[in-house]
Amino acid sequence: MPSTPEKGETPPAAAAAEAEHPSPVIEGGREKNRKSATREDSANAPPPGEDSEEAAGETRTGGKIERALAEDRLHRLKADNVALYQRMLRLQAEFENFRKRTEREKQDFFEYALVDFLRKLLPVLDAFERGLEVAEGETVADFKTGFQLVLKQFTDVLTQAGLEPIETSGQTFDPNCHQALMREETEALAENQIIGELQPGYTFKGRLLRPSLVKVAAAPEKTATDTQKN
Repeated sequence: MPSTPEKGETPPAAAAAEAEHPSPVIEGGREKNRKSATREDSANAPPPGEDSEEAAGETRTGGKIERALAEDRLHRLKADNVALYQRMLRLQAEFENFRKRTEREKQDFFEYALVDFLRKLLPVLDAFERGLEVAEGETVADFKTGFQLVLKQFTDVLTQAGLEPIETSGQTFDPNCHQALMREETEALAENQIIGELQPGYTFKGRLLRPSLVKVAAAPEKTATDTQKN
């Protein structure tokens, strides 16, 4: 025996039909509820221009901060530039004073060194003056002997100052300290052997001051007769 639906319950067939074809009353209620929710959300939402104004305000504030930082950095760079320029001027002035002082000291050193050398030459000058005073009965030999003594005195002063003569007697020609003015063919000496000195050369404290002018031996050229004999 089929069950009879209780009071207030919807029969199964009616529920199925209602699911397939909802009643206008229910649909209208749902639609009304959706519209009400939309209106409430719209009412609670902020005005359209408020977000853009806040973003623009934040942008302006950030721009002001960046400009302030840039100006502060520019001021610091200008101050550093002025300080570096002043320091450069001071260093330049100090260097110029140092250069002038060094040149003055070097010039003073050379002058005092020359004064000491001239002081040592004064006795030689005195000897020359005395040698020119020819006494009664003095011969040429006596004059020559006195002149040789003065020359030795002068040579000793130059040697003490660092002047040394270049040795040439019995030496082989050396282009670093000798200058050949003449070449003489001879079999008595080996080729490039120094025969004689035409002008003495000197070194000053190990450096070449003037080369010696010398005459150098050369091997004699072989003639046709000598070639046939060999």
